[in-house]
Amino acid sequence: MLTITDYILGSVGFKIPTSALTVILHNRGIAEGTDVSTLSTQTKELCVADALKWGVTMVSGNKRIEDKDADWAHAETIGFVTTADKTQWKKIANEIYVKYGEAQISIGFKIHSL
Repeated sequence: MLTITDYILGSVGFKIPTSALTVILHNRGIAEGTDVSTLSTQTKELCVADALKWGVTMVSGNKRIEDKDADWAHAETIGFVTTADKTQWKKIANEIYVKYGEAQISIGFKIHSL
């Protein structure tokens, strides 16, 4: 059996904390552990869009870690989310939201003149 949680995690290219997955499922009225085969394509796609929307809120950037000891040295870069990643995730999520008549992701604010 494939659960909706496993389906979501397998559909996006990043880790999502359990707390975020719980909120996504709660907002869609889905019980944790639900067999994905019992859900409509629309529900599954909207859950993935919600996960991508959550991903857009992650911190961008990367971090370089270096270890040195006498003649030994090791360095690695741990990648985080890039702005390009977020842009792509937002685009995919918005395509799903539009497909099913839901509001698109809008990040930022608009200034309205009085």
